[in-house]
Formats: sequence, structure tokens, C-alpha cells
Amino acid sequence: MKHETLGRMFLQRIKESPNDIAIRHKNAGGTYVDVSWKQLGDRMERIASGLLTAIDDLPHHSKVAILGNTSNDWITCDFAALSISLQTVPVYATLLPSEVGYLHVDTGAVVAIVEDKAQLEKVREMRNGFTFFDKPYTADQVKLRHIVVMDPTGIDPADDWESLADLEKRGAEQLEATKPERDKRTQDLARDDIATYTYTSGTTGPPKGVIQTSGNMLAMLESVEECGVINAKMKDGGLFLFLPLAHSFGRLIELAGPYFNCPIVIAGIPTLKEDLIASQPGFFPSAPRVYEKFKARIESGVAGAPFIRKTLATWAINTGLKSVPYKLKNEPMPFMLQKQYNLADKLVFSKLRKGLGLERCSIMLSGSAPLSVEVHSFFLGMGFTLLEAYGLTETCPGLTSNLPGRMKLGTVGLAFPGVQIKIAEDGEILAKGGNITSGYLNREDATTEAFDDEGWFHTGDLGSMDSEGFVKITGRKKELMKTSGGKYIAPAKLEAYLKNLTIVQEAVTIADTRNFATALIAIDPEELAEWSKQTGNPADPNSAAVKAAVQAHVNETNQKLASYETIKYFEIVPPMTVEDGLLTASLKVKRKVVYARYADLIDGMYQRKKK
Repeated sequence: MKHETLGRMFLQRIKESPNDIAIRHKNAGGTYVDVSWKQLGDRMERIASGLLTAIDDLPHHSKVAILGNTSNDWITCDFAALSISLQTVPVYATLLPSEVGYLHVDTGAVVAIVEDKAQLEKVREMRNGFTFFDKPYTADQVKLRHIVVMDPTGIDPADDWESLADLEKRGAEQLEATKPERDKRTQDLARDDIATYTYTSGTTGPPKGVIQTSGNMLAMLESVEECGVINAKMKDGGLFLFLPLAHSFGRLIELAGPYFNCPIVIAGIPTLKEDLIASQPGFFPSAPRVYEKFKARIESGVAGAPFIRKTLATWAINTGLKSVPYKLKNEPMPFMLQKQYNLADKLVFSKLRKGLGLERCSIMLSGSAPLSVEVHSFFLGMGFTLLEAYGLTETCPGLTSNLPGRMKLGTVGLAFPGVQIKIAEDGEILAKGGNITSGYLNREDATTEAFDDEGWFHTGDLGSMDSEGFVKITGRKKELMKTSGGKYIAPAKLEAYLKNLTIVQEAVTIADTRNFATALIAIDPEELAEWSKQTGNPADPNSAAVKAAVQAHVNETNQKLASYETIKYFEIVPPMTVEDGLLTASLKVKRKVVYARYADLIDGMYQRKKK
């Protein structure tokens, strides 16, 4: 069904499906409970009414920032604000006060809805002024007029905030009085009106606010519906959502709930394993790192199993891998392989799917970073439909996807319906489509750079497209490294290979203006502990055993690379995190920051005698 605006889509879903499940979330006791569309709609009305009475004469299209982790309250506040023509600004819970401040100044947000005491303190701090990327911002530049706290635990009463419960209470008391204004604002919305501003990672400078209209988001949902990536089969299990809602990937799942009338199943990153088992979702979207961890957990379990179970599981996994070429071609397996596969599925794969909590998951979707062919094949062999997709914040967030029954390993699939893709002469991927932003907030320079005279959006990604339309990503245009010998190296390719080793948390390659490539490799403490149990080696990232394991993997990686791409040396570094400033809130590496922090270590690698 074609909707005109996000706000009216929410209200129509509430009207048409009042008793269906809207959200499935954990209560205070940690048990999943269901919220119907009627219950969600009632809360949305109270919150919308409360927002309209929080500030006198709240202007149409005012900006509302929402700071916090993915939650029932976050989604309800977002839907409520969008339903009355307010524009929401999702903010990562991990951002520093100065980063939070920049987003408030850039958008002119007048209301901030924060998760808890920690988020409130960030807002209070930035409200007094801050410095971001060496530029000072004064308190006068922060236009914030009202703060709402979802969970006020531990916060002393003060005049600068109110709880979400109090806002809802006031909203309930003013429901009748605010109804004409709420109805008017809902009807005043148009498809091309701005709905939200989602910020890019900001790896090299201040993040850019991507302008996203109702039309952009709805065009994406319509494309997803047309190609069947999300469908009615998922309704019983629901759409699993642990991704941050400040990330476009997470936001797509949030909006897919009302569009497809599928429950949004809210989960947490720390409790991902338990939440999957408890909720048994029908659709699972994630970045590749989670699939890599799943694979590592399964392989670790197999390695530590008694001989008979280990032998059986190893045989089943190998049988699954043999089935992949037939699945990709939609061809029947040879008779004996089919018999073997059926047995492997009954004895091993069905139990593994159940153990992961993905027994009724009809589609798993991978995005945000490259998915290795090895990991992809592993899950296809186990009987999962794992699709790799590609897109950007600017495309809300999809451009291409492998599809059920139409996929090629090592590619990000075909253009979504309504999206046009072409490859420029220099290899850059260009795109057009209704889901693509019109530009960046307050950044005319960046908007001009992103679009050419013919209206093509320049993704900044390099790639190719085969005769069937399957797109392959080869790297980021601005991240290409040119060696002193004049050879170009795409770091994304090298780093994806390096991260195939289970214990590697992050890899950063160095080669620009140098005469050979090197790498900084961060070790994942959790995976290292598991590796230690299985191998009997110490869980010490700087041990000889760890370095030997990494060196063996580097050697294996180098076999897949051209001679000028091969990694000559590497150094082990501590895990890279958002908190230490080396990763963005969306977990992208801040390459320049990493280079600066480890400058001495990098220089040391180039002072060695070249092998």
C-alpha cells in the first residue's frame, strides 16, 4: 500500500490493526511482553499531546532530538513526534557531549528526549557551550528549550527537565484540548516534507546531517516490499532490532514494523544471544561482525566437542558447503548429496539454528560492511537465507541487495526496484532513486559535491557491475592508498581479509606514500578467551602464540593479494572502541586518528629492513 507520510502510516496501521502486535520488548523482569498497535497508539497520542504543551506555540516542523539506546520508549516517542509534523534527530547513546552539542546546534533542536541520567548530563554539559573539531560553540547557539527523560532514576528534581511519565500525564489531561492541533499537524504533512535528519559517521570531520523525507523512507520500504526482502512470513517471529536507531539500517527496521504490520522485537547488544533464543525472530538484520561471531561460536563448539560429535558436525558443515553452488543456481542437488544434506540438516543444522535462536528466521540480512564469502557460504550451507545488501545513510539506507533465489557470493546484489545504478569511468558507483536524499543540512558544499549535473548521487564507493546487474564493492574512493611506487591499494579489501581471523577485532592497513603495506591489528578479548580455551595458549594478545596465529593468517591473506598489496609487517594493538575515540558511533574506524595515535608504531614498521 502506498502511504503519503510516515505519520499517517503509523496512524493508519493503528486504525486497521489495533489488536495486532506492534512491539515486543522486555519488561523490568527481563521477560518479553507484547504491545498492541492500540496500546502504542494511545501512548503516541499522550506523548504528542505532551510535546505540544511542553513549549508555548511549538512551531511546526520543530526538531526533536532523541538520545538513547534502542527501546520501546525511543520508538514510541519517535512515532509520536513524526505523527504531528515534528522532525526527529536520532542521536547515538555513545556520543560525547560535544558531539551531542553539534547535532543540536546544527539542527536547531528545541526538545531533547533522553534515555537516562547519563544522557541528561551530556545535554546539560553541552548546553553551556562546547568545542567541536577545534571550533567553539556558545551557549546562545544551543536552541534547546525543553528536556524529557525516559528513565529518571537517580536524577534529583530540577527545573531543566521532566520525566516522560509526567509529560504523558500532562498529555493525557490535555488530549481533548490538543486534538484539533494534533489533527491539523498530521494532515498538514506531505510526502516530500522532511521527517528526520540522520547523521553520517564523521570519520574525517564534523558529521553531516542527511535530510530524509517521508518520501525517501517510504520509497525504500516500497522497494523492500516489491523484492520480498521483508515479507508476511516474518509476522509471527517479528523483526529483530538491536541496531542503534541513530543508524539508518536500524531505522529501516523500525519503520518496517508499521509498514509490514510486523512486530518490532527489541533487543540489546549485551544480551543478544539470550534475546534471540527468547524471541525466536522471523527476520534478523545485522552487520557482518555478528555473523562472524556466530560462525566462530559454532566452530569453537565443534572443535571442543567429543570425537563422534566433532566428526559428525565437521561432516555436516562440509556437506552444507557442497550444497551452496546448487542453492545459488537454484538447481537441485545430485541425489546422493541431497540425501546427505537432508541427514546433515536433521542431525546438525536444525539443532544449530535452534541454538542460535533463529529456528523460524526466514531471512537474515547483512549490511554496513563487507560480508566475507567464507562467512556467507557457511550460513547458506546451514540452510539460512542470508542476503548481503549495500547502501548508505544518504540512500535511506539501501541501494542493492541479493535476493531470495537471486544471489551471487562476493557481490552486494542487484539494484532495489526504483533504484538506478551506474559505474562512472573512474569506477565510482553512482545512483538515482526516490529513496536518495536531496542533500545535507547546512552543507551546500557537501551537497554540491555529492550530486552531479545529471542528478546522479556519487556514493564515494568504488565497484563494478556485471552483465546481470550484480554489483561488487572494491573500496572507498577517498580511502584508496597510493604507494610510493604508484600502485593503488584499497584498504577495505585487505582489512576484510584480515578480519576473517576470529580473534581479530579490527584491522587498519597503512600504505599511502609508503613503499609497502603494513597493518595494525586489534585483538578481540572475548574471542581471544575462547581461542585460549580451545588451543591451551594464554589469552595474552602479545603472546608468541597469538602473534604466530596472526602471522599465519597474514601469510594466508597475502596469497590472495597482488605482490604490491601484500602486508609485510603488522603490530598488535589494543581493541579499538568508541570510548577511546578510534571508532565512530556506528563502529567505523577513524583512520586518521588511528594513524596519529600509533604514529611511532607505524614508523617503526617502516624502519625495519623490507622482507
